[in-house]
Amino acid sequence: MTILIIEDDINIREILHYLLELNGHTVTAVGDGPAGIAQAQNSPDLILCDIGLPGLDGYEVITAIRKLPQCSEIPFIFLTARAERSDQRRGMALGADDYITKPFTEKELIDAIEARLRRLIPMREKIDQLTNERHAEIGANWSHELLTPLNSVMGGLDLIEQDVETISRDELKELLQLIRDGANRQHDLSQQLVLYFELQRIKETPSSYAGHTCSVDKAVEAGAAHAAEAEHRTNDLTVSCAPAEVRLNEAHLTAAIAAVVSNAFRFSKPGQQVTIRGLQNADRYIVDIVDKGIGMTAEQLNSIGSFKQFGRNKMEQQGLGLGLTIARFVAEIGGGQFALQAGPNRVGLQARFDLLVV
Repeated sequence: MTILIIEDDINIREILHYLLELNGHTVTAVGDGPAGIAQAQNSPDLILCDIGLPGLDGYEVITAIRKLPQCSEIPFIFLTARAERSDQRRGMALGADDYITKPFTEKELIDAIEARLRRLIPMREKIDQLTNERHAEIGANWSHELLTPLNSVMGGLDLIEQDVETISRDELKELLQLIRDGANRQHDLSQQLVLYFELQRIKETPSSYAGHTCSVDKAVEAGAAHAAEAEHRTNDLTVSCAPAEVRLNEAHLTAAIAAVVSNAFRFSKPGQQVTIRGLQNADRYIVDIVDKGIGMTAEQLNSIGSFKQFGRNKMEQQGLGLGLTIARFVAEIGGGQFALQAGPNRVGLQARFDLLVV
């Protein structure tokens, strides 16, 4: 296995290098964050990184490495003299897989490495098999998106198990919130995947969908409210929709609206409004979702597809890029279409559902 060590203390770095090579690993060792980020692009099997690095600290290093597409799923273990749980929670929230506290023994080091690999490799193999079986999804970052939420869940549980006798009530609440956040992200991603494949099936056999209708205003309001609550942006949402019935399953339209509104919040800043307007025009119902965020380039607007994300170089985005494709599928199933364009005065983004009224 190839292992990258990022450690500024030359004595610790050399000891780690020697121990890991003695155990049969191929090792690269560097002494600072920028060098570590550069070496990470060679895609090692595992990264060991000190937190207290000069210049860029370990938290900044993992943040930079996780944004590199080829590095997003590499197991990452922090080396630290800090034993505070707050430090561990921060690292896990950034995607760290484990901590090794200095001083450590050879056995502790090797056991920690083997434990991480035993946990990650079987799931990664299953995920890789899935991507190989489905040509359309081959470019998706499946391993990163499915495994990263589990780091928070498993890491938080590990901390509770290790310190169950001494952990304070406040620390327990923080760890449970970390676990809850990871579980919620995993749940949302799973729901999106299930819905994506369900909508694909409906598009292939539209007769199975006959008879579905829903109140478009209720579905829009429910989907928008869910997204605003999830993103902690309820004060930034304005919704005004006239009543009408459309040819869609209410759960599907609600999910599609939630996906687009979530996207609007993630690409805009707190305090920037997301406005939703819904009006009937003859036999059509138009829903416009407008944000004041960073928007998309013309090239991005023309290349939207499932399993494709935008903006990772500007901000940390999560998920498999399914939301906009789900919105398009739902609109088409409802006898309409979904479109994106630059917002008013070319500020932000405007998403439009054009649906057939019952």
